[in-house]
Amino acid sequence: MVPVIAKAWFLLRKYILTIPRFDLFLQGALLIVVFLESYVFLLLRRNAGTGYLRTINEDWLQLGVGGAEFLLGAIVAWWGRGMRHFALSGWLGATAVSGLIVLAFPFAESGRPSVELCGGDVISGSSNLYELQPAEDTLVVPRTVFLVTTALLCALTKISVWAHGLTYLDDHEPESGPYFYGILISIRLSLGLSGQNWMRAVSVRDDWWEAQISLSMLTLMFCILFTLFPRRMEGYKEFEEKEYNCILKPIGRMLRNKAVLIQTVALSLLNTALFGYVNYDTATIQAKFHVETLRQDPRTTRTIMDIFRSLVIIFFVSIFRMRFSVRRSDGVKSNTASKVGGGVCVLVAAFFCVLAGLHCQTGDMAGFDSGLYQQPKCSAECGCVSERYGFAPLCILNTSTTYFSPCHAGCQQYEDLNGFQLFEECKCGPHRAVRGSCTLPECWLPYSLYLVFFTLVLAAAAASFLMQGMVILRAVRRRDKPIAIGVSFALIGLLSHVLGHFIYMVISYFTCAYEKDGICLLHKYSIWSVGAVSAGLALLSGVCSFVASRYPAAPELLSTSDVYVDGR
Repeated sequence: MVPVIAKAWFLLRKYILTIPRFDLFLQGALLIVVFLESYVFLLLRRNAGTGYLRTINEDWLQLGVGGAEFLLGAIVAWWGRGMRHFALSGWLGATAVSGLIVLAFPFAESGRPSVELCGGDVISGSSNLYELQPAEDTLVVPRTVFLVTTALLCALTKISVWAHGLTYLDDHEPESGPYFYGILISIRLSLGLSGQNWMRAVSVRDDWWEAQISLSMLTLMFCILFTLFPRRMEGYKEFEEKEYNCILKPIGRMLRNKAVLIQTVALSLLNTALFGYVNYDTATIQAKFHVETLRQDPRTTRTIMDIFRSLVIIFFVSIFRMRFSVRRSDGVKSNTASKVGGGVCVLVAAFFCVLAGLHCQTGDMAGFDSGLYQQPKCSAECGCVSERYGFAPLCILNTSTTYFSPCHAGCQQYEDLNGFQLFEECKCGPHRAVRGSCTLPECWLPYSLYLVFFTLVLAAAAASFLMQGMVILRAVRRRDKPIAIGVSFALIGLLSHVLGHFIYMVISYFTCAYEKDGICLLHKYSIWSVGAVSAGLALLSGVCSFVASRYPAAPELLSTSDVYVDGR
C-alpha cells in the first residue's frame, strides 16, 4: 500500500504539480481574493444600512487598509521567503477562516434598497426589490469586526500573491516573467473590477451567505492546493541565500536602489490615478450624463460593456507579455521595462484627458441651483429617504425637467412595461413622467464613448503596470525579489492607498452637490476634475518611469553576479 501511495505522489508531483498548474492556481487565488474583498465592502455597506451606496466609513477603512499595507507589507514578504508556497497558503487560509467566521453573524433583515414613491410606497418592479422591514440588529458589532478583519487580510494576501506566488514562478522560469505578471494584472483590472457590479444585488438579499461561503471555501481550497507544491521544482537551481538577522538590512538595500525606489513612486502615481478614478466612476457618470448606474436601466446597461472591457484588457496586455516573454533569459531588462512603461503612461494620461472632457448637455434638474441640490418644494411632504437608494432620475414629459427620483418628483403611481416605467399623479408635474433623465437620448452617444475610453484607460494602465512592475523584479538580485515587492507594496500603500486616496476624498467633498447623512448622493459637473487629476498623475508616473530607466541595476545587484549552489 505504501509503495502505491509513494508512486501516486511521485506522479502527482511530476505531471500535475507543475509550474503551469501553479500559475493557473495563482490566477484563481488572486481572482477569488479580489472578489471576496469586493463582496466584503458590499456587505459593509449593507451593515451600515446604506444598501448600494458608498459611505465615508468605507473611505476611512480603505485608508486604514493602506496604512496596514505600509506597516506590514515588507514583513509579509519577508516572512516565509524560504517557503513561499507555504507562506502564500498561510495567508489564504487566514483570509478564508475570517471570511467563514462572518457567517456566524447573520443580518437581521433584508438589505434590499427599493426606490420609493411619494408617500412611502416602493417600486418593486424596477429591480425585484421589496420594502425594508426594520429590525434590531444585535450582531452588528462583531459582524463589523470580522468584515473589517477580512478586508485587511484580503489586502495582505494580495501582497503575498505577488511577493511569494509571482516570485516562485519568476524564479523557476524568469524568461516567462512578463507572461506571468501580465496574466495577474489582466485578472486584477478586468474581471476583478467587475466583481462589485456582479455581486451588488446578491449582497443585499436574504441568501447573501451563499456567495460569502462560496468565496471563502474557494479561498480555503487554494490554501490547501498550494501546500502540495514542492519548495522548488525538479531541476531548479537556487542562489546561495544569506541568512539575515534583521529585516532592516534588506529593506535598507531596497531603499538605496534608485531604480526600485523611483519606479515604486511611478507605480504609486499610476495606481492612485487609476483606482482613484475607478472609485468615482459612478459619481462621474451620474453628474456628467445623468445616467442611473446603481440599478441598470435597460437603455444604458453596462453588462455587455463589462464583458467587452475584460476582453480588450486581456488582449491589450497579452501584446506586451508576449512581446517581452521568452526573448531573453530574464524576459526583459529593467531599463527597457521602465521606458516602455513610461511611454504607455503618456497614452493613459491622454485617455484620462478625453474622459475628463466627455460630457453632454444634461438640461435642467429641479432643485439644482448654483452647484447645490435641494429637494423641490413640490415634493417636500413626501417623506423621501434618498440616502437608501441614491440617484434614480425621472423626466416630467410636458416640462422636460429631470428630477432626482420619483419621490422627489412627487409621483404616487407607476406602471412597468417590461422595464420601461411610466409614472402618474406627480405633484411636480400634471402629466406623465418616465424613468431616466430627459436628455438620455442626446447623452447616449457621449456616454457610449465614455465607456469605450474608460475601457482603453484600463487596458493601457494594465500594460503600464506590467512593464513598471517588471522593473521591481529585474532591478534586484534574485534572492531579494520577495522583499523588493514587499517594500514596493508598502510604499504604494502609503503613497497611493493613504495619501492618494485622501486627495480624491477631498475632491469628492468639494464637488458634492447633494449630501445626506454623510453620503454624497449627487456630485456637481466639476467632478470632471477627477479625470484631470488622474491625467496629471499618470503623466507624472510616466516621467518618473523614464527617470528610473536612467538608473539600471547596480552590478552587485544583478543575478549574473551570483553563484549557483546546491544549497539554499
